[in-house]
Amino acid sequence: MLISEIFKPESVKINLESEDKEELFEELVNFLVEVEHFDNREEILNCIWQREHKMTTGIAPNIAIPHTHIKNLKKTVGVLGMSKQGIEYDSLDGKPVHLVMLLLGDEKNPNQHLNILKNIATLLNNPDFYTQIMKSKSPSELTEVIIEFEDLLKFGEEKK
Repeated sequence: MLISEIFKPESVKINLESEDKEELFEELVNFLVEVEHFDNREEILNCIWQREHKMTTGIAPNIAIPHTHIKNLKKTVGVLGMSKQGIEYDSLDGKPVHLVMLLLGDEKNPNQHLNILKNIATLLNNPDFYTQIMKSKSPSELTEVIIEFEDLLKFGEEKK
């Protein structure tokens, strides 16, 4: 599954309002529930927090990837949020995050979830990816950047 299939324009929120992690999780889970038409908001929020208490998901400079597994989900879903001002997150580097990719995977299919996390990590290894994402002015523009970098990645693999 491609990252661009998860973070479609309707799953992207460009101007996050949150100032800290607690507000952020509320904002993103509310957005996810609305986008995916879920009725298990509290379960999702609790699972995200349970995962976060194990170790912060603010793992890369400026970027957080909160993620968890939910029963009977069938496929990995998510929302992507962007904050120009930054959000206090208790990241490994101690700095605010500006890009947040919230992911939910089906607990019966952890490999799909892990592959998506691996693909995100690969994209994040390209320093131009974050820079281009942060220049996006709309959800569709942001999704186009993801598609562009996914295409570059595939091209690079074909050359090997």
